[in-house]
Amino acid sequence: MPKRLSEAAVKRFHEHGYHYPLPVLAPGEMKHYQDKFLEFEAWRGGVLDGQWRNKSHLFLKWLDDLVRHPAILDAVEDLIGPDLFLWHAQWFVKEPHTPDFVSYHQDSAYWELERPEALSVWIAFWDSDRENGCMEVVADTHKVLLRHLEKREKENMLWRGQTVAGSLDPSKVVAMPLKAGEASIHHARIVHGSKPNHSGRRRIGYSARYVAAHVKRLGARDSAMLVRGADRFGHFDHEPRPKADYDPDAIAFHAKTTERYIAQYLNARVETETASGGSTAQPGAAR
Repeated sequence: MPKRLSEAAVKRFHEHGYHYPLPVLAPGEMKHYQDKFLEFEAWRGGVLDGQWRNKSHLFLKWLDDLVRHPAILDAVEDLIGPDLFLWHAQWFVKEPHTPDFVSYHQDSAYWELERPEALSVWIAFWDSDRENGCMEVVADTHKVLLRHLEKREKENMLWRGQTVAGSLDPSKVVAMPLKAGEASIHHARIVHGSKPNHSGRRRIGYSARYVAAHVKRLGARDSAMLVRGADRFGHFDHEPRPKADYDPDAIAFHAKTTERYIAQYLNARVETETASGGSTAQPGAAR
């Protein structure tokens, strides 16, 4: 029996590639995390850029606690199993009335995993809706790998500008609005993206990417944080939990880890399908 999701919800996820909304925090609890985010932003001088957008849970204990919240991990376990790594995570911040967007893409095309048994949990820190550019998915696209182009644009929040080549069925597009304290879950291979923020409100979320422990990376060896279960495979180097917010050792580890991650991401080989249904990788230029 599933721990968090209904059997119908688990079935819908595997059939269509997404689930929302997932209640995580009550309004009073969310206020604590909103205040902590604003404190972090002020510590960084008001702007989260470069490596500070990535893997902040490595040096923020409150964020490490959040990505391990039972409401999240129980749902993730229902979908990809009991042994879980948090491989990567990233802040997505859209300021009011800005043109920033996320192009339609499939995560797994750039993740260099032998199989896409992974997913992302997008945690809304403030309300995310159509007006301020909530996430959208293209239902059922997790069943096939699509060809990607790279269109690097100033407004695209993806550094490589990865974009699905060709047209998509507009009738399959599903917007996933969330209230603060809710989350959405999307399959590593589903096409997704988001439009600009046309509102006077900020749109802020933390996207946590969980991978089943048995899944091997095809690219260079990387690190991840074991957040549930056991690691019987050794595919990732283990990342330590932070002992306290802004711990100097944790900040130094974060700098080294994110530098490696960003370099690997920018040079990742693009995934292609094999005849056996597994994955291989080819240089991005070939796409």
